Amino acid sequence: MAEQVVVSGLVEVPQSEIALILEAGYLYMEMQKYKEAEEVFAGVAALVPHSDVPWVSLSNLAVSQGKYDRSLKHIGEALKRQPDSALALAHQGETLIFLKKRDDARTALKRAVSIDPDGPAGAFAKSLLDGLAAEVI
Repeated sequence: MAEQVVVSGLVEVPQSEIALILEAGYLYMEMQKYKEAEEVFAGVAALVPHSDVPWVSLSNLAVSQGKYDRSLKHIGEALKRQPDSALALAHQGETLIFLKKRDDARTALKRAVSIDPDGPAGAFAKSLLDGLAAEVI
């Protein structure tokens, strides 16, 4: 049996449970229950204050509502916690694209790729860079 990863925060919580809680927030978001989704993501942010992930989730929630300035604020919180978070940088680039700040978006996306060239955040950032280069976004 695989060893369970435990996340230390206010209390120790298995990583699988954190992931499940975040998934519940995304389900609320998909059902357009934005207040509930925000409460879930904010709760995870309080539970694991060192993590960038719940702040990226809050950013995604803001983007889904067209609140791009709020999204950038949440990404800023994520980057305070994890300055080299390729995930946060990729989502920052995405939000900046929505704001038509393409040069700033490219900078964030290129940094994300340099941090995570072969991982999922880097792949997401590369796809957005490709879209910018092709002028389709």
